[in-house]
Amino acid sequence: MPVASINASLEDEKLSTFENYGRACLADFCEDWVVYRNLEPLDKRIRGIKNAFHAMELRSELIPRKQERDYAKAAVWFVNEIQRVRGQRVPVGELLFLGDTLFNDGQAYANMISVSGWKGACFIGAERPEQEAALRLEEGNVAIASRWAMLSDWVETLKKEGFKLDAGTTAVIDIDKTALGAKGRNDRVIDQARLAGIYRTMDAVLGDDFEQTVFEQHYNELNRSRYHQLTADNQDYLAYICMVLNTRIMSLEELVSEIDNASMEDFEQFIRWVDSRLMINPSASIALREVHEAVIASVRNGDPTPFKRFRRQEFISTVEHMGNMPDGATVGEILENEITITEEVYQLAMWLRERGCAILCLSDKPDEASRPHPHISPDLLPLHRAVTHRVGTNIRPVLASI
Repeated sequence: MPVASINASLEDEKLSTFENYGRACLADFCEDWVVYRNLEPLDKRIRGIKNAFHAMELRSELIPRKQERDYAKAAVWFVNEIQRVRGQRVPVGELLFLGDTLFNDGQAYANMISVSGWKGACFIGAERPEQEAALRLEEGNVAIASRWAMLSDWVETLKKEGFKLDAGTTAVIDIDKTALGAKGRNDRVIDQARLAGIYRTMDAVLGDDFEQTVFEQHYNELNRSRYHQLTADNQDYLAYICMVLNTRIMSLEELVSEIDNASMEDFEQFIRWVDSRLMINPSASIALREVHEAVIASVRNGDPTPFKRFRRQEFISTVEHMGNMPDGATVGEILENEITITEEVYQLAMWLRERGCAILCLSDKPDEASRPHPHISPDLLPLHRAVTHRVGTNIRPVLASI
């Protein structure tokens, strides 16, 4: 059998395990208990970092990143505040954390346990059909799974270990590539939507001078750990750097040389370099200069999302990729073209909710990429209320037996 036919057969076999369970939205299980990168809860009964950083025992209102200890302090404060608003007299004593990356999600979980002293367990999932189905336990009660369906095995084990899974339990669920666009199954569509947002932004800023092929080459090169000193693994930084390179006021070769010579220490130094280049380049467009000034201002204010123009377009592209496929489409077509809700996460969250657990969607995703802008996208629903298909496997029978 030709290699292409073998690969197609394997793909068909993989997809045959997944089903379409209809449409839903994240708010079905989390309501407005959602906190994005700015650490300002969507449910306004709870204060955010700007007004509550003292109560969170933080030094300032500067926004920490997800893997930092200060982020965990804020997250623990949100969990306790949700319990208060819910009117629960029982204090939070158990934390479940669902994510897709050991570095960000696993570290956020470990920090929350350290800060709070709660009993906890973390599930890091990905669909890896090339591997045997396995649930590996790491230090700190972190389980790494090669199937999202193993959420049921994980919870079954937790119950046997004495987890109550009741009103004193909070489940913190990551959004991108966990609740939406399951990693290894459907995450490529999230990346496609982000790129569509980038291209729209580049078209608006650079116009006919935008060279998409060159942009993709620069993006693919710089989107590697080798350049994290410059990009900080931040998509705003990366998109802005690639936009600047696309204008040819500097070259990729120049930039790499500066990095290799340790002359380019971080992103702030890069924007200062761009500033000097723009001063001696009067032909640079007004739109480019406006973006540059906005990025400089955001970085100086400690904002981790400085390229807001791109993120607002990313939000529009993301929502356009949700619920966009007809109900009669095959599972393969839906997973290829639509950002779907991870059915196993949905079923577990609904089951936990029925048991009285609190559900918090906690994401490092920028607010600008997750909520409509009043002037740019006022008619769109926020990400957690956008309706899309639920795709995955049925874990309800196992949950019902626990």
